[in-house]
Amino acid sequence: MNSGYKHFSHAHNLIIHQTHEAAKMSCSGCNSPVIGTVYACWQCNFVLHEQCFHATRSLKHPSHPSHPLTLVPYPTYPSNSFYCNSCKLTGTGLSYSCSDCEFDLHVHCAHSYMHVQHVGFASSQSNAHYPNTRVEESGSVSNSDLENLKTSQQRLEIAKEQARMAAETRKFILDFLI
Repeated sequence: MNSGYKHFSHAHNLIIHQTHEAAKMSCSGCNSPVIGTVYACWQCNFVLHEQCFHATRSLKHPSHPSHPLTLVPYPTYPSNSFYCNSCKLTGTGLSYSCSDCEFDLHVHCAHSYMHVQHVGFASSQSNAHYPNTRVEESGSVSNSDLENLKTSQQRLEIAKEQARMAAETRKFILDFLI
């Protein structure tokens, strides 16, 4: 009997499992430590966070309105890594990607940004990209939080421009080599 859950990034079915801090496992999708509910294939030592498992295959993201982003299981670049246009760090696992523009986001970055856009500000939980932004009990937000958000949005615009320039450079190099 073939039981479990299917995920496009793995050949075998995955089972739901609860992990604890002592487990010291990393998500095969985003490479972050996992605690709590995971989807696992113990045969391959493949584990996905709940968020990575449930990530939609296609996403219209406000940071890249020109095209939808597609969830890919691994980078398609020759370097086997991608540059996240949100946090400016490289990644080697799941990412939301626009192959037309060479625009990429970590799964968590895509969802963090969406949360900030929809709510207006980050939740009271820790957020890697907006660590000092908190919604107060009354729902009001301080001026420093507004400045943090503005600065983050400016960084995103700079990262978009850097990614565009990097894409042009890669295209130029590839054209030159071919």
